[in-house]
Amino acid sequence: MLAEHIAVVLWVTGAITATPILQFVAPRPVLARLYRIELTDEAGLFFARHWGLLAAAIGGLLMFAAGHPAVRSAVVTAALVEKAGIAVAFGAAYRRPFARGLRLVAAFDTVCVIVYAIWLATA
Repeated sequence: MLAEHIAVVLWVTGAITATPILQFVAPRPVLARLYRIELTDEAGLFFARHWGLLAAAIGGLLMFAAGHPAVRSAVVTAALVEKAGIAVAFGAAYRRPFARGLRLVAAFDTVCVIVYAIWLATA
């Protein structure tokens, strides 16, 4: 059943994954509003922008893969690794104050990892 709907799954999860492009454009307000993180140092803002761009690129690739079956396995594998990484990093920091605002991100990425793993195992 998942195989029949993987294109829609990739479109939806890709679009959600691409939203950190806003963080690339305006890191301070996005971090403050979405994640309740206040960054003031320039290095932190630089890395926040970079992460936003990378996450948006993964989201764009997922949406691209929705329409291009030949690249799906490779793109989904890359997205699974990236999303598993943020879920593990969150798990290691979940008691820290800054992690509170990342709970939804960690939950979404964990669900994506499970769905992608199931699809890859059955594809």
